[in-house]
Amino acid sequence: MAGTTKTIGAVERAFDIVEALERLESAGASAVADELSLSKSTAYTHLHTLHEQGYLHKTDGEYRLSGQFLRLGTTVQQGYPVYRHGRSHVEDLADRTGERANLVVEERGKGTCVHAANANGASDGAMNRGERRHMHATATGKALLAHLPAERVDAIVETHGLPSFTDHTVTSREALESELAEIRETGIAIDAQESIDGLRCLAAPILVEGTAAGSVSVSGPAREFTDRERDAELSEAVRKAANVIELDFVFE
Repeated sequence: MAGTTKTIGAVERAFDIVEALERLESAGASAVADELSLSKSTAYTHLHTLHEQGYLHKTDGEYRLSGQFLRLGTTVQQGYPVYRHGRSHVEDLADRTGERANLVVEERGKGTCVHAANANGASDGAMNRGERRHMHATATGKALLAHLPAERVDAIVETHGLPSFTDHTVTSREALESELAEIRETGIAIDAQESIDGLRCLAAPILVEGTAAGSVSVSGPAREFTDRERDAELSEAVRKAANVIELDFVFE
């Protein structure tokens, strides 16, 4: 008889605490307990355990995430083939266009940023490494959806829905399908203030043997992307970056 696979509550709480510390940056047991509606003793026991294992740093009674997560994150990042092939090209794209550039993969039905770069090494940006976003509302996500099998797109929409993030977000399946068909024809996906008001993004899929290995994008203030000539120039730069990354896979 098939049954539901159980999860371990203590492990779930440990990761809830890790994510709470990401939000709080630094906090004591009381603050973590309040954040997660836990008893102070439960929060303290988990914090102490994570500290003893080296995953938290403690100063003056407050905990923060330790460099262990930096080590793990670097290992995870290096594990994505599209990161290894695309990192330098994304950085070059940012420098050549003067815009924020992102490299994204589909993971668990969401677009996950595996690398981000700004011209001149600036640190601000609309999507950070490790961040996950609904795919229907982002250019990088739509570029991927356009090249996923129909049954996979069905599963993603069924699981995550088509929630609205701005007044411009596409929230109907019919409108999304029409847009995905256009992306397959033009090779460019557009986020016209659909995920964040004031942000415009252009993305292209990275296709390896017909499969979407990832997508690459440039993004910036919508007011600066309104010039038709500039829009065409950025679209071409994104297409070229995707093509170069695809070739990098071929000649690895």
